[in-house]
Amino acid sequence: MEVNEILRRYAAGERDFRGLELREAELINANLQGVNLSQADLRQ
Repeated sequence: MEVNEILRRYAAGERDFRGLELREAELINANLQGVNLSQADLRQ
């Protein structure tokens, strides 16, 4: 999933992003308070 899609869905109220493949996602400045990224692939 692309970062802009995550941010769009987060803004719409979604917080459960468990198990997503987010390799090389640039989320450093993103405010994702309350998000669940359990078992998500965040490797670079």
